[in-house]
Amino acid sequence: MKKGFTLIELLVVVLIIGILSAVALPQYTKAVEKSRATEAITLLGNLANAEEIYKMSTGSYTTDLSLLDIQLPGVGSSTVSTVSTKNFVITATAASATTFTANATRANGGTAITSGDNKYAIVLNINNGAITRTCKETATDTSTTTTAMCKSIANGNAQGEIK
Repeated sequence: MKKGFTLIELLVVVLIIGILSAVALPQYTKAVEKSRATEAITLLGNLANAEEIYKMSTGSYTTDLSLLDIQLPGVGSSTVSTVSTKNFVITATAASATTFTANATRANGGTAITSGDNKYAIVLNINNGAITRTCKETATDTSTTTTAMCKSIANGNAQGEIK
């Protein structure tokens, strides 16, 4: 009696593993990207709190992140409006007495990603104390539709608004 597996049996096992991998891998990458987006959401939340504190003491918001009472990577004593982390480039883009806008653009090693499924930005807006966070394809995107990745990050919200 021969012991072992036939070539057909081995091919069937390889085929089953391939099918399972094809189904599981996209879900895995979405979960990993969603966890990376949490980094940006947390940093932008801390930035929003620091901006509110700054506004209480000065009367307006600022794009100079070095003036805020917050620990951000790369912020020292010089004027800084952009901060890079491993996964995001965070930029304070506009500030006035009543509004503040910043965005966290998905990056790889501090360089913004410009194409592919992982290209997105999380935009923070403060308008008279009301804070909104929205996931968009780019920081300057004005469309009302969103990418599949942003929809995933925003827990299914079709407009990409992060609660």
